[in-house]
Amino acid sequence: MAWALSAATPLAFLAGGAVVSFALGRASRRRGGDASAAAAIAFLAAAFLTFAALAVTDGVEFRGAGEATLRADGLGIFLGLVGTGLGLAVAVYSFAYMRKESDRATYGALLLLLVAGVAGIGLAGDLFNLYVMFELMAIPSFALVAFHRDRAEAVEAGMKYIVMSGAGSLLALLGIGLIYMAAGTLDLEAFPQAGLQGDLAVLAAGLLIAGLGVKAAIVPMHTWLPDAHAAAPSGISAMLSGIVIQAALLAMVRALVVFGVGATAVASYGLLLALFAVLTMTVGNLLAMHQRDLKRLLAYSSVAQMGYILLGLGVGLEFGLTVALVGGLFHVLSHALLKGGAFLSAGVLQRSYGTRDLDSLRGSGRAVPAAGFTFALFALGLAGVPPTVGFLSKLLIVTGTAQAGAIGVFLVLALIANSVLSLAYYVPAVTGLLSGGGAPPPTRPPVSLLLPLLVLAALVILFGVWPGLALVVLEPAARALAGG
Repeated sequence: MAWALSAATPLAFLAGGAVVSFALGRASRRRGGDASAAAAIAFLAAAFLTFAALAVTDGVEFRGAGEATLRADGLGIFLGLVGTGLGLAVAVYSFAYMRKESDRATYGALLLLLVAGVAGIGLAGDLFNLYVMFELMAIPSFALVAFHRDRAEAVEAGMKYIVMSGAGSLLALLGIGLIYMAAGTLDLEAFPQAGLQGDLAVLAAGLLIAGLGVKAAIVPMHTWLPDAHAAAPSGISAMLSGIVIQAALLAMVRALVVFGVGATAVASYGLLLALFAVLTMTVGNLLAMHQRDLKRLLAYSSVAQMGYILLGLGVGLEFGLTVALVGGLFHVLSHALLKGGAFLSAGVLQRSYGTRDLDSLRGSGRAVPAAGFTFALFALGLAGVPPTVGFLSKLLIVTGTAQAGAIGVFLVLALIANSVLSLAYYVPAVTGLLSGGGAPPPTRPPVSLLLPLLVLAALVILFGVWPGLALVVLEPAARALAGG
């Protein structure tokens, strides 16, 4: 059983599953698509169960050549569980959603590689592996955004995404190179408690924030996101908004910890991140208010939600407040469930009616109640309405941030104001979708398309009324992120 406890095992399932899924899809013209999708579901389930098994261990690692290391610490297990869990829901959803697509084998393989990158970011024990896993996550996402390459919208969004993300990756790589010049190592556990110091360290930190911040959709580096998330297949939109941008943010924060935490940091980067958070949540909410395309509305909402996560993590690292770190990580989980579910619900409505326009979809949520009412739950959860998980995660961020003194009061007021502001577009969208008079869809969506929505909705309520289930994983993840 020793092999089952290796930190590399879940990545082996995901990478090997990509090969098997693609091969099965190509082997049979008639049933290859179904076989490929079933293999993707099976391997994602295996990876999820492996992370669950790793959660009860005392932490294991896998050492490759040189300093290359994978560590199954609290953060790695948390990100792995969220990434494979949401990926599993998307794979089940896509089994029906992509049924008529001609290249399902490629879709399944790319989805598995995307999840492998997300999980690998959490498991990376050194900056080199962190960058490799970041790119492993990015490259499949480029192809999946432009999966419908016969549509101009998808091709344009994919090109914009590649150019901006590629530029960010080059900046991040340069920052990692400067760190190696200054420290002579990239192992995340080898850096001193005080972190790297000096002008070179400040420059490297700036490059990491700029480079990795593009993929994390921090304002003003967010402009690729609405086009990419709207143009991608709905399952991939759920992955991009639900976990990919959060994984990029966690990669950035984990890399920044090498410069010290709190008073020992080379600069007040935690406070800088908190100020970026206010800008990000405000701009995201203001832009979302003017959208009539349902998926673009959700995409701009994701920008705002990244601001809430960034606030919790920035304040937690700057002032050493564990509750703020737990709140930020809790909102990673919350956003994965809520935004992932919202995109899947929106995808059901788009598939049923052939449009993303909110005016054209008026009343569709009542005609397809499983999609309409779950969307309402997810939207209200994103606004922070109890008893959803979104209320509790924001409450923890507020509780932690309020302990940061005068600046904390300003940041709390900004978060509360933005949560209220978000109701200005969530409520009209929900009331429009659930209004009467909607025409029934030409065909009813299959049960396999609706099942992931119902499961995610149940988890939104479960974690909202029983947060202790999530805190078991969140608290070790917060300690690992802070370098403890």
